[in-house]
Amino acid sequence: MKLDSRKTLMLAVVAGVLCAAIAYFWFSTYERGLREMSAPARVLVASQYINSGMRLTASMVEVKSMPRAFIQPGALSSPEDAEGQFALAPIAPGEQILTNKLAQGGDSLALAVPLGKRAITVAVDTAGGVAGLVRPTDLVDVLVVTTDGGMSKSYVLIQAAPVLAVGRSFSAKRSERGDRPSVLDQAPDSVTLAASPAEAQMLGLVEATGKIKLLLRSPGDTLKVPLAPVSGKQSKGGSDLMRPEVKWR
Repeated sequence: MKLDSRKTLMLAVVAGVLCAAIAYFWFSTYERGLREMSAPARVLVASQYINSGMRLTASMVEVKSMPRAFIQPGALSSPEDAEGQFALAPIAPGEQILTNKLAQGGDSLALAVPLGKRAITVAVDTAGGVAGLVRPTDLVDVLVVTTDGGMSKSYVLIQAAPVLAVGRSFSAKRSERGDRPSVLDQAPDSVTLAASPAEAQMLGLVEATGKIKLLLRSPGDTLKVPLAPVSGKQSKGGSDLMRPEVKWR
């Protein structure tokens, strides 16, 4: 009887030691995993708003340190990995730069065209093209001026359209001493925009029947403001706003 009690006691002690060892091993592994996940690591984030179709430069991104647990799969860690690539989708300030949101540009303008959009080129003069100061990746509104029955009318056809190319250049030229795009010696005679198929269809028609002016926006300003068309009567001091008859709408 005493022998059975001793065996039972020994088995209980051994079982207790094994349970303690297993618990210690599990908690040690868990703690080590927590330390690894909370350890700081480098990750590349956007330092400004990056619109879809923009070519990334070193000034658009920055390296930050954060716990590994908060770093998303596919996140880049070096500005060199992102520089020169095109954004396939908008990237907000502070958002991590992921490989699935970027594409190599190479010599193809097609990679700069956002999904669901079309690249369309419009002819502009010095005044209509903001004195030649528009650059690829800028955002512009398209103002159309038409004449109907001797009365001039103007309306905004497209708002916040990304500029894909200026002339034959579809990357913002950089000056030798800074990151700002350099000023072209001669104003280009064409600008290529990203537009929806319906917008491109309307733009092609009004280009043949009216005059186009580009309105340059602040970087990242994508707010679309409801605007009533303006007629020549209103511009002379009248109070009535007349909407032009756009039959394709």
